[in-house]
Amino acid sequence: MKIKFWGTRGSIPVPGKHTIDYGGNTPCVEFTSESNKTIILDGGSGLRECGNHLIFNNIKPPYNVFLSHYHWDHIQGIPFFAPLYINDSEINFYGFSINEMSIHNFLSHQMTWHNFPIELDRVKAKIKFIDILPEKEYLIDDIKLEVLLSNHSSPTLSYKIKNGDTCIVYMTDNELDVSFDSDEELFNNKEIFLNNNKKLVEFCKGCDYLIHDSMYNAELYLQKKGWGHSSNSALAMFGILAEVKNLVLYHYNPDDKDKNIDEMFSNTKEIIKLNNSEMNCIASKDGLEIII
Repeated sequence: MKIKFWGTRGSIPVPGKHTIDYGGNTPCVEFTSESNKTIILDGGSGLRECGNHLIFNNIKPPYNVFLSHYHWDHIQGIPFFAPLYINDSEINFYGFSINEMSIHNFLSHQMTWHNFPIELDRVKAKIKFIDILPEKEYLIDDIKLEVLLSNHSSPTLSYKIKNGDTCIVYMTDNELDVSFDSDEELFNNKEIFLNNNKKLVEFCKGCDYLIHDSMYNAELYLQKKGWGHSSNSALAMFGILAEVKNLVLYHYNPDDKDKNIDEMFSNTKEIIKLNNSEMNCIASKDGLEIII
């Protein structure tokens, strides 16, 4: 069983000398089950490299791509997903219809003739668009997925992936409900924080890995409150309350250089230690593989 990160950045790709360690691709995570079946979470710019990997390693279709939402950074890699242009390829896109706009509508819009040279309905692969709903369960081979609506500016889905005895939660673009103006207040009012985020805590309870938005530090969060993203300090407390075994920092701020993420990572581990938690913390990066 394996988790591989192909893109871990939020908002926009940021290649360059200051993002070498953690990478600059936008969200895309590949999960491989015990029986060697694969699902893909989100279609950011990291999906391009993921698609090349699938073809080079002769990983057979169908390819199942689950989208959290349709903000540009989560779908911009789809036009460059190599399996789209192979005749015998099969791709299933799973997503959420919003205000009578289907997943097909959303994905087609970025590939109209004035945005991209090839329209989505003209690619060679056989494509299915599958509408999914929050608080439902779905089965893909030996992989079970539970779905929950996150707290974001656009309707966004979180996924709980169960395979064998392992449980992984993918919760990108989620703003934890923080009622306080400082970390000190947050840490001293755990019960209020827990009640504010009770449904999310229950969804993540006891999971082996929680991959979660950590776009801001505590100071920047106060300036961006209501934008649909979380601070690393609130996330650390959330992981502790949800009794998560491994907390994975994800969806980094595009303005953060490698040194900023190093600082966030150290700060998160310090918060975990100060709260006497044994939760492990991992800083995701492009190309990182976690073998379970």
